[in-house]
Amino acid sequence: MDIFDLIRDKFSQDCTIETVLHLLMAHFNLPEEEAQAKIDEYFEIVDMIDEDRKKAERDGK
Repeated sequence: MDIFDLIRDKFSQDCTIETVLHLLMAHFNLPEEEAQAKIDEYFEIVDMIDEDRKKAERDGK
């Protein structure tokens, strides 16, 4: 399982950021800083996707 797949799956199960952080550290043997960076990167990607969807909706209307 890919890091981002795990993050997405756990957040879709309503896990807390702290829980996801600990799962990344355990499952992928990451230090806390690197695991947090992956979570931050995930949220940046989600934000970009949301912005693109909103733009597409505005342009399509």
